[in-house]
Amino acid sequence: MDNVVLNNPRWVNAVFSSPDWTWLWLIVRLWLGVSWIEAGWHKTREAAWTGGGMAVKGYWERAIVIPEQGRPPIAYDWYRQFLEFLLRNEWYDVVGWLVAYGEVLVGLGLIVGAFTGLAAFFGALMNWNFMLAGTASTNPVLGLIALGVMVAWKTAGWWGLDRILLPAFGAPWQRGALFGGASASVAEGASARKVWYAEQWVRMLVAAAVAVFAFAALEGALQLLVSGLAVLLAAASGTGRYFLSRRETHDRRQ
Repeated sequence: MDNVVLNNPRWVNAVFSSPDWTWLWLIVRLWLGVSWIEAGWHKTREAAWTGGGMAVKGYWERAIVIPEQGRPPIAYDWYRQFLEFLLRNEWYDVVGWLVAYGEVLVGLGLIVGAFTGLAAFFGALMNWNFMLAGTASTNPVLGLIALGVMVAWKTAGWWGLDRILLPAFGAPWQRGALFGGASASVAEGASARKVWYAEQWVRMLVAAAVAVFAFAALEGALQLLVSGLAVLLAAASGTGRYFLSRRETHDRRQ
C-alpha cells in the first residue's frame, strides 16, 4: 500500500507559513508583547518579587491550601507536591526573579521579533504554570494566542529580527549559516519577494512603532483609533501583496 500524505488546507499554509500574512502576526505579537511587559515591568522594581520572592512565597502558600469545604485551587496533587517542594527549599527567591525578568524578556522578544517562537513558548509556559496553580485571569487567552504564534514561528517574526536571526542560526533540525549550513529561507516564496519586502520595510517599522505607542501610552477610544491605523498600515502591505500575487498567478495560467 502506498503511503498517503495528508496536506494542510491552503489557508493553514497561508496563515502560518506564508510571509504574506506576517502583518497579522506582527499585530498579534505586539499586543502579546506589550501585555507581558505591562505584567512584568512593575515586578522588576518591587522587592517582593526581585528582593526575596515574598510575593511568590505567599502565592504558593495560598495555592497549596486544601480547604475543608469546596475545591482546592490546585486540581492536580503532583503539582501541589511540586510547589511544596519548592517552598521547602526556598526556591521562591529565584523564581520571583525569573518571573519578573522573564515576563519582560518574553515581551521584548515578541515586540522586536527575536526568536519569536521561543519567546511565545516561554510565555505560554508561565501561563500554564499560573493556571495549574489555580489562577485563570488572562492566562487562558494569552496562552492560546501564544500557541498560535508558536505554530507560526517561521513567519511570526519575519517583520522583525527573526528575518535575520532564523536564517543565521537555523533550527535544531537544520543548521543556519553561522553553523555551516546553507543560507536558508524561513518561508516559502520569500526569495521571490525579496525586493518587495525591502520596499515595505519602512512601512512595517512605522506600523510597529504606532502600535507599540498606542498600547503603551494611550487608553480608551484613542488607543483603539491609533492601533486601528497601525492595523490598516500593516494590512496595506500584507493583504495587498497577497491578493496581487494571486492575481499574478492567475494571469500566468491564462
